[in-house]
Amino acid sequence: MTSTNGATRLTGVNHVTYNVKDKDKALLFWEDVLGIKQIPSQVQSDRIIWLQLPDGTMVHLVQNEAGPSVPNHHAAFEVEDIAGYREHIVSNDVEASEITTRKDGQQEFKFYDPEGNQIEICTKSGFGILV
Repeated sequence: MTSTNGATRLTGVNHVTYNVKDKDKALLFWEDVLGIKQIPSQVQSDRIIWLQLPDGTMVHLVQNEAGPSVPNHHAAFEVEDIAGYREHIVSNDVEASEITTRKDGQQEFKFYDPEGNQIEICTKSGFGILV
């Protein structure tokens, strides 16, 4: 294994993908409940919906007859008011786990979108940047 330098170091997350059976149904949930906005597709495919968070990170909903990945993969999205966001999710008839706290003080909870994809909501990590 080789060490990394500035030229080979990963610097951020560009996008995450979620497989869905019904991309239009999934879009309604991601836009209306989660508040993530759709952006123009950057590829020639009618199977992918492009969404974007305020920080520029993108979420791609990819129509796939097999549905969600098994075992289920997930992404974690940061919020400032985790209790308020959980209340919002539950008020939309979405079953969510309780909020838990990690050793570094970061709080998180999880739920599933209508397609069965796990989504994690968390606060900023108290661990800090070590690299």
